[in-house]
Amino acid sequence: MDFNIRQLSLGFYAKRIACCLFGVLSLSALVLNAADPLVAQKPILVPNTKGNFDFLHVDEFRNRLLAAHTGNGSLDVFDLDAGKLIKSIPTGKAQGVAVDHNGGRYYVSVSTEQKVVVIDINSLEKVSEIKLPGDADDIFFNPKNRCVYVDFDHGTNIWVIDANSEKIIASVPIAETPEVMAYDPINNRLFQNVVADNSVYVVDPVANTVVSKWPLAPASGPHGLEIDSNTQRLFAAGNNGKLVVLDAKDGTRIASVDIAKGTDQIAFDPANLRLYCASAGGVISVLEETPVGATLLGNVKTVGTGKTLAVDPRTH
Repeated sequence: MDFNIRQLSLGFYAKRIACCLFGVLSLSALVLNAADPLVAQKPILVPNTKGNFDFLHVDEFRNRLLAAHTGNGSLDVFDLDAGKLIKSIPTGKAQGVAVDHNGGRYYVSVSTEQKVVVIDINSLEKVSEIKLPGDADDIFFNPKNRCVYVDFDHGTNIWVIDANSEKIIASVPIAETPEVMAYDPINNRLFQNVVADNSVYVVDPVANTVVSKWPLAPASGPHGLEIDSNTQRLFAAGNNGKLVVLDAKDGTRIASVDIAKGTDQIAFDPANLRLYCASAGGVISVLEETPVGATLLGNVKTVGTGKTLAVDPRTH
């Protein structure tokens, strides 16, 4: 395919729908069996692209998919109902996005340029930038204290930014190479996967300190992290092909499940207790939460660069 007209395809899956961003190939080439837990639907083509994507996030209140388009240096905003790109907003090397619904802001973590870009939800225009002391990776907005949490890619801390002043107010020390964060709104706890010691760190957002550290063996190289706040289960996916289920109250290991190796982002749909794990090896592992942990429903083939995904809670 000519590079000047090169496109990426945004692929959608039905039957407990998850969506994933892929490389040059269209999903129309996929062949799935009727028994598969996901079925490919018509993709959205993203024109004039220059490269890969990272974290995805669904803004369910506005029916949007927010895609950190790392290779393009942009936040790409899609209308999920129309299946179209609304706008590609220049940000720098985007890694993740967090949403402040009440404040009307999107926060985009940017690695190479070492900053957080603040975008107005309504106008989709950049309104400000917050400089960081290092490369950013995952990002999360806590509505309870109106703080933005950004982990230091390959570093040893989580930065805490006051959303009102747009200033860094704290730095939470952790081991090297944090990956993904998850949040429990019931107990107001932030969880951070860390690669260096194969652990999940538990952060108290009131004091902005680490209160616990839990091992994730047999999972190693932990990336994807999700929580079911209703059952207090924490799901941590290692890129070695193991997913661990922990008790989110005390870190007790409940179960481990084999998943696709190379898993990056995972997504949980609480309405039907489905967990989706995207891997760079071209597989989405689909799991179901059970009373004793989780069980694998199947591995759905995608393409080799489909490592991130998100779930639309309206349509599943």
